[in-house]
Amino acid sequence: MQYWWVNQNQTSVHEIDGGYLWSPKFAKGGIRQSAYENMKGIEPGDIIMAYSDKRVGHYGIATGRAVSSPKPEEFGNLGSWWADDGWYVPVKWIQIDPIQRDFIGRKAGEIFDEFETPFDVNGAVKQKYLFRVSKKAADFVLALAGISESQSTYESLTLEPTFFVQEAVLDGYVESKILQNTEIDATEKDALIKARRGQGRFRENLGSIEKYCRITGVGDQRLLVASHIKPWRSCANNHERLDGNNGLLLTPTMDRLFDRRYMTFEDNGEVRLSKQILPEVYEDRLGCYN
Repeated sequence: MQYWWVNQNQTSVHEIDGGYLWSPKFAKGGIRQSAYENMKGIEPGDIIMAYSDKRVGHYGIATGRAVSSPKPEEFGNLGSWWADDGWYVPVKWIQIDPIQRDFIGRKAGEIFDEFETPFDVNGAVKQKYLFRVSKKAADFVLALAGISESQSTYESLTLEPTFFVQEAVLDGYVESKILQNTEIDATEKDALIKARRGQGRFRENLGSIEKYCRITGVGDQRLLVASHIKPWRSCANNHERLDGNNGLLLTPTMDRLFDRRYMTFEDNGEVRLSKQILPEVYEDRLGCYN
């Protein structure tokens, strides 16, 4: 789990109400800026503290990785110089008792001693969008609002149905960008679009690596779904969208659990199950164990 501080200010209401973060990809003049590049480092489950109007009034839990997305229509004339294509990260925001800037600024030199600090030497907040901060800094800030570490973990998150609607919209946006890309021929476009549904070349590439469902052991290919590990919409490039190493063969039920964030895998292959579903459902009905 990682921890972030975002300066929203003029876009705060839109991002909080809409359940997301959005930034342009580049600063003025097409210059790369760490505050925007940081968007690509956010992982599902990361904790984000939202600062605006001289206070932290919300914290959020990232529910997905950054994907290309057009500038939100609700921004209107805000950020008039921003390019239309930016980074979008879905976030579940939780309102907290506001923490005034000065309460944090007094301790800035002590708590922001790792990664980045959103405060300058005078205790004022820097004019950049997104900073990666330490767990110590996040714990300190959230403790001021009476939020315990267990309250702010990914396991406590309940994804709302609208989140999956947003994912479908973003899938459509990425697909439209692929179809408009004049540097990709029709055959490649077809392979990439089919990969979104776990079909075509992606399925073939995955089948050369995986032979069975990792959970159930089912090997009948007619009963298995080709699922992306890093979601199709979040892949860094088209190679990742077709890469068999970025996939798993799963039975439909297991695919559903994996796709809806109720199940994941540790680096050593062990299964990790969300606490949002009762253990007896996993064990008695689904036949999988934590």
